[in-house]
Amino acid sequence: MVEPESSSAASGENNQPQATPTAVAFLGPEGSFSHILTQLHFPDSEVTLAPCKDIPSVFQHVRENPGSIGIVPIENSSGGIITPTVDCILEDSSAYQIIEEMTLNVRLALLGRHGGEVKRIYSHFAPFHHCGEWLAKYYPDAEQIVAASTSSSIETAAAQPDAAAIGPRDNAARQGLDVLHFPIEAEVPNVTQFFAITRAGLDVLPSEDSKTSLVVMLPDSSGSLCDFLTPFARAEVNLKRIESRPIRGRPNTYRFFVEVDGHANSPKVRQALTNAEAVSESIHNMGSYPASRRYES
Repeated sequence: MVEPESSSAASGENNQPQATPTAVAFLGPEGSFSHILTQLHFPDSEVTLAPCKDIPSVFQHVRENPGSIGIVPIENSSGGIITPTVDCILEDSSAYQIIEEMTLNVRLALLGRHGGEVKRIYSHFAPFHHCGEWLAKYYPDAEQIVAASTSSSIETAAAQPDAAAIGPRDNAARQGLDVLHFPIEAEVPNVTQFFAITRAGLDVLPSEDSKTSLVVMLPDSSGSLCDFLTPFARAEVNLKRIESRPIRGRPNTYRFFVEVDGHANSPKVRQALTNAEAVSESIHNMGSYPASRRYES
């Protein structure tokens, strides 16, 4: 059954969640794009910042610390969906709530040492996707090594005289490196979208730009996905994302992460959800939340 949204369904201005977090966990270490977004989103806040080694650790921090918020990337315009975030959402969807989606315009730099040979380049997988053609042109012989985050890749490169890393320009001074190139592929849009997550149950102010995220289980039968999607098309509700993962112990059965435009209590979305629920095993509402905040890195 689709869980009801709390409080009013009327549209309003884009607002922060109606609570001050006790701590904000993010994919670290400090200097990552998740850290940059966290600082931009909470510029005057005195909350504790908690860098985490990986995305599952951000979810764990939120689960174990009531009142905290987690900042996790969900999609990059070049690298695509961030798989660990979707996996964590689907693994225990009832424990979490999405309270906002934010966008960061990512500008990348190659950090290393002037005059040195670059044999290895470290970065997160998404920058490698974005910079693939540029790297093939200027550093065709350099080995590309994927790291857990851009900031950790810069830390690793800083310890090797013949290595460089792709990441935020401001990390050069932090790690004692030089900015070899900036920006990389500036003419190609490169944005990363992030979710702010918390433990389920937080009231979020209504917004004109709301999105709604759902975790869906469908019958293992022919046409079940089409049956689920049809009510949204008929109600003229736009679907933004749909990702599937197999359910452990149930061969050929999948759980879906779905994002739609609009608030769950708006007439169109409510009607679509009612009709979709009739052909689904279950639909869990992860929250309706504002999605218009944009930042520059």
